[in-house]
Amino acid sequence: MASKQEVQGLRSLLSDYELYFDKCLKIVEFGTKKLIPFRMNQIQLILHEMAEEQLRVDGHVRIIVLKARRFGISTYIQGRFFKKCATEFNKVVHICTHDRATSDTMFQMAKTMETYYPKGLKPDVVYSGKRELKWGNQDGGGLNSRYSLSSVGGAEVRGDAVDYLHCSEVSSWGNTSREHALGLQNCVVTGHGTEIWMESTAKGVGGYFYDEFWRAYKNESGFICAFFPWFIFDEYRVDLTDEEKEELEKDLGKHPRYGGEEEEKLLGHKRSYRIGEDVISYEIELENLAWRRKAIETQCQGDIDLFNQEYPTTEQNAFIASGRNVFDTSVLTRLKMESDERYTNSPPLKYTVPVNEYKFVDVGNVYRDKKPKYYLEPSDRGELTVWEMPTDGREYRVGVDVSEGLEVSRDTDYSVITVLDAVDFSECAVWRGKQDPDLLAWVVVAIAKWYNEAFVGVERNNHGLTTLSFLSKTHNYRQLYSEKLLDEKTTKTSRKLGWLTTSKTKPLMLDYLRELIREEQIEVKTRETLDELLTFVHFPNGKMGGQEGSHDDCVISLAIAAQMCKLHPKVHIAPQRYSFDNPSVNYFHNLNA
Repeated sequence: MASKQEVQGLRSLLSDYELYFDKCLKIVEFGTKKLIPFRMNQIQLILHEMAEEQLRVDGHVRIIVLKARRFGISTYIQGRFFKKCATEFNKVVHICTHDRATSDTMFQMAKTMETYYPKGLKPDVVYSGKRELKWGNQDGGGLNSRYSLSSVGGAEVRGDAVDYLHCSEVSSWGNTSREHALGLQNCVVTGHGTEIWMESTAKGVGGYFYDEFWRAYKNESGFICAFFPWFIFDEYRVDLTDEEKEELEKDLGKHPRYGGEEEEKLLGHKRSYRIGEDVISYEIELENLAWRRKAIETQCQGDIDLFNQEYPTTEQNAFIASGRNVFDTSVLTRLKMESDERYTNSPPLKYTVPVNEYKFVDVGNVYRDKKPKYYLEPSDRGELTVWEMPTDGREYRVGVDVSEGLEVSRDTDYSVITVLDAVDFSECAVWRGKQDPDLLAWVVVAIAKWYNEAFVGVERNNHGLTTLSFLSKTHNYRQLYSEKLLDEKTTKTSRKLGWLTTSKTKPLMLDYLRELIREEQIEVKTRETLDELLTFVHFPNGKMGGQEGSHDDCVISLAIAAQMCKLHPKVHIAPQRYSFDNPSVNYFHNLNA
């Protein structure tokens, strides 16, 4: 019979993951192939804290990890699952990868842990094969816990109850990934300490993993997204003398193969994580950039895009586009970094824009018969993202890209309204949602009136004609862009509302936007807009658009807004603020306050 001291020691071992991994589990060291104790690195420790926090709050773990090479993410997940399966009754672990060989390699981690597990703790094994491991005894007693494997395109596991699911290299699962993942995930019940882990390196823009990662990133799914940039890993640095540091610092930004100015701007870039009560920050130093140069040359075939995919600095540049980017990726990467910091330190305000509604205004605790037609409501989940409030005396320009309307499926386009400052081209606000084209006119007027009766350009292609008709006839909004058209037969001219995007005008407006971005004359802040700019590419047929699996509505809206700034520059006349019939009542003014 075990002594009290031995029981306490065992309890401590089982309650402390770091201690348990170190004392009980053996792994094969990368490179040397030596058998070593499993001691968590700093990335595994951060990931462990994220998992334990979600388990405390939600009662289960749902994490999707965008990873770089050799961070030990899969090793941590396998160690975590092994501990649970080897120390708890009636648990089922399932591992799924993109092919059988990889599943076997992943399972071999668990087999190694089982082979070298301390004899005093080792549970009875009912079956130990190449693709299955089951603990218990022949009469059905004991742990009754087991491992099972599958690969995409292999045998289905529907109906099988799974407690701990590991989906590995999901970006390589192919065209059936969405359906296969759905079948696997529905084998795992919500709560009850269950866990689902999806992890992968990036494999271009689009696809199931890409979609699910960004859904988690935007807090639109039950998963937590985890991303670890290359520079936080201790091994990804080169020791330098003071002289070597000085030479490297002078040489930064001079070589296109290392990213040109992008390389220079990386110096000092930071990323922070919370471990318990502590916040740990990591910063790119010269030693990291020296390692980066070597890695680009020797491990990424001299291709900086491949480096960004295998060793990403930001979430976005991990998903390199398969086409040639239209816009300057070095400038956009910097804007993306600034945007991430802005969302953390000074996040935007969010509003909904009600349509087909009227708001009674309370003046002096007495409800007057005043019904503002155009107004905003603060909302954390609103479609309107506001970075800069309208300012008296400032002029604004608006670009509108109109989609077909209410959501038909997850892949339908969005309608987007972009507001730019007419002078410095800074992005002030973006509305992005799915609304019927006639009701979208209501949203456009509400936003345009708030921004000092802003001048508006609406793309009149397809459904834009409906929006324009309601803007001019129903809402009587006059600050609308129109084009002068010449009838070649009659030689008469006429004006037509809206911006028409054609094979001639599209390259012109995109070239102008490209110039603004390259020369850093436009400030883009919204996450969705930057994501679309980074995945807007040249196709082999000569056309330009969003990479497969991506949207480009924000890009078109931004390009039209930029054209409005170019074609209708500031007129130096202070615009009138929007107000209602009663000049003492101004909903927007109160909102700004």
